[in-house]
Amino acid sequence: MTAISGIRTHIFIGDLELLRCPECRVAYVRDSHLSRATIVLPDPGGVLYRRFEPGDAVTIRMGYRYQEPDEWQGTVSHLAPPDKKDQIAVRAVGLERALSETPILQSWVDETPEKIITWALNQTGLPVGQIGSPGVSFPRFTASNITVWQVARQCEHTCTHGHGIDMAGWELWMDRSGNIHWNAGDEDADLPVIETGRNLIRHLPAPDNKPGRGSIEALLIAGLRRRMQIRLIDRYREIDQAISPFCVEHVLKPEATRTFMQYGVAHEKF
Repeated sequence: MTAISGIRTHIFIGDLELLRCPECRVAYVRDSHLSRATIVLPDPGGVLYRRFEPGDAVTIRMGYRYQEPDEWQGTVSHLAPPDKKDQIAVRAVGLERALSETPILQSWVDETPEKIITWALNQTGLPVGQIGSPGVSFPRFTASNITVWQVARQCEHTCTHGHGIDMAGWELWMDRSGNIHWNAGDEDADLPVIETGRNLIRHLPAPDNKPGRGSIEALLIAGLRRRMQIRLIDRYREIDQAISPFCVEHVLKPEATRTFMQYGVAHEKF
């Protein structure tokens, strides 16, 4: 699919199998529990536009030849107008979608946020991972027909403004195995190395101890998601440290494949 012969992609949309496309993006963004994908396809006669429907299953496999590919799964959310004529842009959201579509109508008395969130996650059918404990109990908590994602945000808001706890790094997130976690931690995985002269293309550091964002552009790091640490070795700036990107986007085009990251000091979510 790309000018880098060692990279392969394999895409399924509904019952259609694709080995190449003009553009494919998979993004994991902080402040959003949903991972998202965009697949641009040739569609001169509008056949694919009529063929695809919201809810169709989407699988994207990407990686280096002779290595186990990373796999992203989700469903079509909508079909977007293309940037060029005779193309179609398929937008999809990840398996975390159930967090936005499962309504919760329940109230609790003298209950901890971790037990509230665990109960709510069990309603989605998604596997529950590690649920952190802020160390408080709510005298009363009501979910008035809101989604599971909103339940978590409401718990975070109550911990912050009702108990003075810094919840800036807490959120719902899905690991590579599909488990849903609620905490401020990172996924336990081997640290990929991004290094000058090897796979680091561009690095703009974040301001020290400020809520700014640093950015990294690298060759494709298949499998990297937010909540996964990397080891950054920037020899020009004499930096060698582990960082946890809060935004990760993989971009695959015929002329290049890249992974873009943003990192920095966590700040309070809106």
